[in-house]
Order: sequence, then structure tokens, then C-alpha cells
Amino acid sequence: MAIVTTPATILKTYAYSETSKILRLLTRDRGLCSVIAKGARRPKSRFGGMLEPFTDGVATYYARVGKDLHTLSAFELSRERQSLGRQLVRFAGAGLVTEIALRFASPAADERLFAQLRQALDRMVVESGDLEAAILEEVWQLVTCLGFAPSIENCGSCGNPVPAGADSYFDLSEGVLVCQDCRRILARSALRELPSRGREELTALLRGRPENGRLRTSRLQRSLLRDFIAFHLADDRPLNSFRFLDDRLG
Repeated sequence: MAIVTTPATILKTYAYSETSKILRLLTRDRGLCSVIAKGARRPKSRFGGMLEPFTDGVATYYARVGKDLHTLSAFELSRERQSLGRQLVRFAGAGLVTEIALRFASPAADERLFAQLRQALDRMVVESGDLEAAILEEVWQLVTCLGFAPSIENCGSCGNPVPAGADSYFDLSEGVLVCQDCRRILARSALRELPSRGREELTALLRGRPENGRLRTSRLQRSLLRDFIAFHLADDRPLNSFRFLDDRLG
């Protein structure tokens, strides 16, 4: 049994018996892991009330070789984000990014993914502009960290540049743009129409914040991201947290 100390973010918690909790953590040094915090639900627990989702800290636990559940020894709080619970859209955005990490991160160190998750949660707290655009941008960055970044510069079929201002199509199955000429000869069911404005805003979300204020194609962007994740990561099943976000945004 080895003692591990690593920066960690709490993704989700579960009650275990009347006194304990199981935590799902994304750690900097050990990737995704599960720990049991014995006694954490007791009124006078040594963990206090710090073991909640979206919380950053340094976790120390006893790692059991060949086991999926380890024993938490200490958790040194570095940042709590309880304010996310006061605004449902922020809470929904935080829930979405943590569900992605929870379901698709691996039990191996990935410092880029770990840093991106924390950045996304921080932004959910402080964003003062277009919150929906911020959520979509941060989720696309997580998807990129997981190795599924789409390519929308050239047509993925003929390889030719798609002129700015031209309507096109987005191929969910390949994660590429398809020009109108190639659309006429392709028989793919995963093609989605992508008007020129939608392509501009998707490009902005992949590269950074949209330049001209609020998204004008927000429902399209949500739909593309939701279905892209379902297709490539979630066996064609939309994430539960995406449904919750859709309900909050309308």
C-alpha cells in the first residue's frame, strides 16, 4: 500500500453507509480515481464540509495495488466553488465539464486535461459575458484535450478550402467540414447543415471567445457539440448534464 499525495478536483460524491463518502477525483498525477472518505458524513468529521463537487485541493490517500477504491487520509482545501449552486446555468455548465471528465478521463496522469478542467470550473464562477458561449468554448477545449478536435478549415472530402461566407455541412462522424459540392455525392447520415454564421461561431468557439458579443446560433452550437460528444465519446447517448443545460437555457 503506497501513500499518494496529489492535487485533485472533486468531480462527484456518493454517500457510503451512514458515515462515509466515496469521492470521484480527477488528480494531476494519477488521473481519474475513486477514494473513500471514512467518517466524512459525521457531524464532527475531520474533513468538515469541504468534500463537495467542484472543489480543488491536495488529496492524500492510501493507494491499494490492484484495487479501484482507495482510502482518503487527508484533503487540503485550496479552492471551493459553492457559489456555482446559486445560479442554475453556471451549475449546469460545471456539471457538464465534470461529467465529461468523470466519464471519459483515464486513470493515467494527464496534466493538460487536469488544468483545462480547473480552468473551465473557474470560468463558470467568474464569467460576466455570454455564459452560454463560455460553457460551449470550455467544453470544446476538454473535447480537444481528449483527442477529438474537429477540423473545419477545408472540406474533409475533397480537401479544398471552403470559402468564408459559404454555407457548408458538418460531418459528425468524421469531425470535418463538407462543402456543398461534396455533399451532393456523399450519402452520410451524420451530416448537419452549417450556415456560414454557424461556421464562423463554431470556429470562434474552437479558437476562443466569439468576437461580436452573444452567440446568434446558440441552439445550433449546443446541438452540434451535444451530438458530437454523443457520437465520438458516449456511444450515441447524450450526456445527462447536457439535457439539464438545455432545460436551463431553453
